[in-house]
Amino acid sequence: MRNSRAVILLPLLCFLFSIISMLCEANTLGVCNEKEKHALLRFKQALSDPANRLSSWSMDEDCCRWEAVLCNNVTGRVVELQLGNPYDSDYEFFINFTLGGEISPALLELEFLSYLNLSWNYFEGRPIPSFLGSMGSLRYLDLSSAGFGGVVPHQLGNLSTLRHLDLGYNSGLYVENLDWISHLSFLKYLGLGRVDLHWEVHWLESMSMIPSLSKLDLSNCSLDRNMVSSLGYANFTSLNVLHISSNDFHQEIPNWLFNLTSLVALYLSNNQFKGQISESFGQLKDLESLGLYRNSFHGPIPTSIGNLSSLRYLFIGENPLINGTLPTSLGLLSNLEDLHVGGTSLTGNISEVHFTTLLKLKFLLIYATSLSFHVNSNWTPPFQLEYLEADSCNMGLKFPAWLRTQNSVSDLFLSNSGIVDTTPNWFWKWASSIQQIHLSDNQISGDLSQVVLNNTVLDLSSNCFSGRLSLLSSNVVVLNIANNSFSGQIFPLICRKTDGRSKLAVLDISNNALSGELSDCWMHWPSLTHINLGSNNLSGEIPNSMGSLVALKALSLQNNSLYGDIPSSLQNSKVLGLISLSDNKFSGIIPRWIVERTTLLVIHLRSNKFMGDIPPQICQLSYLRVLDLANNSLSGTIPRCLNNISSMAARPNEGDFNVLEADYDYESYIESLILSIKGRDSKYKEILRYVRMIDLSSNNLSGSIPVEIFSLSRLQSLNLSHNHLTGMISVEIGGMKYLESLDLSRNNLSGEIPQTMTNLTFLDVLNLSYNNLSRRIPSSTQIQTFSPLSFFGNAELCGAPLPINCPGDEEEETQRSTGVGENREFPEIAWFYVGMGSGFFVGLWGVCGCLFFNKAWRYAYFQYLDDSKDSAYVAIAIKLKWLHQKLGIYNAG
Repeated sequence: MRNSRAVILLPLLCFLFSIISMLCEANTLGVCNEKEKHALLRFKQALSDPANRLSSWSMDEDCCRWEAVLCNNVTGRVVELQLGNPYDSDYEFFINFTLGGEISPALLELEFLSYLNLSWNYFEGRPIPSFLGSMGSLRYLDLSSAGFGGVVPHQLGNLSTLRHLDLGYNSGLYVENLDWISHLSFLKYLGLGRVDLHWEVHWLESMSMIPSLSKLDLSNCSLDRNMVSSLGYANFTSLNVLHISSNDFHQEIPNWLFNLTSLVALYLSNNQFKGQISESFGQLKDLESLGLYRNSFHGPIPTSIGNLSSLRYLFIGENPLINGTLPTSLGLLSNLEDLHVGGTSLTGNISEVHFTTLLKLKFLLIYATSLSFHVNSNWTPPFQLEYLEADSCNMGLKFPAWLRTQNSVSDLFLSNSGIVDTTPNWFWKWASSIQQIHLSDNQISGDLSQVVLNNTVLDLSSNCFSGRLSLLSSNVVVLNIANNSFSGQIFPLICRKTDGRSKLAVLDISNNALSGELSDCWMHWPSLTHINLGSNNLSGEIPNSMGSLVALKALSLQNNSLYGDIPSSLQNSKVLGLISLSDNKFSGIIPRWIVERTTLLVIHLRSNKFMGDIPPQICQLSYLRVLDLANNSLSGTIPRCLNNISSMAARPNEGDFNVLEADYDYESYIESLILSIKGRDSKYKEILRYVRMIDLSSNNLSGSIPVEIFSLSRLQSLNLSHNHLTGMISVEIGGMKYLESLDLSRNNLSGEIPQTMTNLTFLDVLNLSYNNLSRRIPSSTQIQTFSPLSFFGNAELCGAPLPINCPGDEEEETQRSTGVGENREFPEIAWFYVGMGSGFFVGLWGVCGCLFFNKAWRYAYFQYLDDSKDSAYVAIAIKLKWLHQKLGIYNAG
């Protein structure tokens, strides 16, 4: 019997197996639903696809074989559309590979679609289609970073089987009401980063009604304190990750957070949370990542954080009010990989005990604190760091010997760390594989002549290094060795070819003792964008090979002994934004190509021997911030078209600030410049982009001051002194409301000082001396505070602050001394005295009249005076007797 059953069942099983195999094979060969194929083609037709990513979508191909389409192996029905941009981390490719256009409702015909990913595309602010809420089979919906805008459709609440919903980081999405979110009872991941939720007061109640939610991203959602202060609970029983960074809470951390004991990651950074960091964080035993970065916490770091044995990432930095010492309990966090306490007010010593069990520590950030590193010179750390940032933290006078044990370091930041030492012999060989080294603003010495520098970024500025210039490998991108004592010629560095194409972009060797000529080998450095060789002893002419630097954005050669003409080859640098050749011996006329280079923000050519006119083409430089041509031999008139420099005339056009800085790996090299403003030389660096100045002083300019220059309402400093300018100062000068410094001294200006100068409320420095100005100095609280020296040398100028009275002042003074004419000049004073006299008369007779005409009041008043006199007499008598007794006792003693 059993054998007969086996005989019957075996062919049946073989038949079923063959049928299943045929179905699978048929599907593999490309059998898909025709209705769904046509729906997908209509969906494709509504999209824009510049990179032709969907080129495989055609009638000739099985839709199950199309790019980004996944079908069910058995039924052939479309179940997934994986249309996210594949180049989400590479901007250049990302732009080219974005899908756009419209989302066609043809998607509704994909009845079994469970997965839809359109992330990292760009739909130009179009709203999220509400019909997506009718696709009942969806379990995964990712529309993040796709350029959607407008209100989030509440119809998404109909997707009752949804497990994953990500709408984050779009273009202006907002939510009016979140009641619908509670219908998604199976949701595990909810991403609403950068979705505006400020209209929804009850966001927490709505989301806590999703029992399955394990990851919640509400970063950058415009949540504020009014939405949290009234809430005392949160029913997130399954929540593992909570991301509410970059909101605007401005309150203490709500207590309900400490009840979320299942949390693995908690990100609260950049929220202006205040108060102390609670010891209750120690209750979150499963926490692996805690982000409290950039808030307003004060007080000490709680020792209870040492109880979080699973913690891997701890970010407490950029809380300036956090103080106290670094808890030694942090040394118990054996799983800790990243510790960030930089930018706080922590004090005290860091010793070996803080690192007792930190075997896995890779990232240590203790910058900008008052912590001091105190470890034994032979200490061997238990960890292997990859990243150390200890700028502005006291590392001790000696170079940290323990660094030699760290073999995985890629980034080393020890600027301004108090080191006064010579680099040890082992250092440069050990450091050859490090990408970034920042040792600036210490007193580190050493001779680098025999060292071949191989680091991508190397900042040794403001130290005591000496000797000849080092050699560079082709890997170096940024070399900043300014403010040291390097000597010798620049030739060995510039004219030595590197192995492979050089990547050097930034070269700053300013403020050293280099000598000799600028070598004609600049063609070997085609990637250079920023060159600063200022304040050395360089001589000779600018070589023509500098014109091969087509990517050059900033050229600073100031304060050397260079001479000759500016070579025309430099006009090949089409993106030049800063040129500083001041304090040299350059001659000839200002090349026309300079004033036609519309990318220029800074022209700094002062203290040379340039001659000729100021080219009128300079007015085409709409981005220009700094124009300094002072102390040359320029002649002719000031161009009347300077009002066309729009960055000085109206609200500043930001322009291309990349010419003033070079960005690399979250750091940047920022151009600096010594400018003569307000009569003193000052260094401008971070704020250079905000400076607006014109200095044409100490030339041979003639003619009148063009009225157009006074239209530069954003100008902060104007110096036209030591020229031969004539004519009057226009009343239009009153429109320069941001002017802080004005120097028109030592010209031949005439006429009155316009009354409109009293509108210059920001004016801090004024010099109109040694002209032919006349009549009274305008009267204002501000102008009269300037020194008389600001007006000296104008024979016909009078009035305060000069000690010279104007005609008629003596007569008025005489009238004041006799009381005649005072009321005419200041009639309000006369009326003041009239009012005071009449008030006194009315007040006096208002009291006396009542007492005179009312007998009862008169009796009561005088009776009150008599009683008061008697009370005072008795009190004084008692006090005197008490005092007499006290003195008697004292004398008896």
